Amino acid sequence: MEGALTGMIIGAALTVLAVVWIMLSRKPVKCAACGREQPAVRTPRNAQQAMWGGYTCAGCGAELDAKGQVKAK
Repeated sequence: MEGALTGMIIGAALTVLAVVWIMLSRKPVKCAACGREQPAVRTPRNAQQAMWGGYTCAGCGAELDAKGQVKAK
C-alpha cells in the first residue's frame, strides 16, 4: 500500500511540474487588432473563453481566440 501511495504522490508532483512548465514557457499573446500584449493571467469573460481559451483585449476590447486572432462574429 505504501508503494502505491508513493507512486501516486510522485505522479501528481510530476504532473504539477509539467503544467507549470507549460504555463511558464508560453509566448505572450498579442492582439491582432491593436497589437497590445495580453496579461499573462487570463480572465475569461464568457463560457466560450473559459472552455477553449481566448481573451477580451485589454486595449481595444476585441474578442480574441487563444492565439490572439480576432474572432469573427
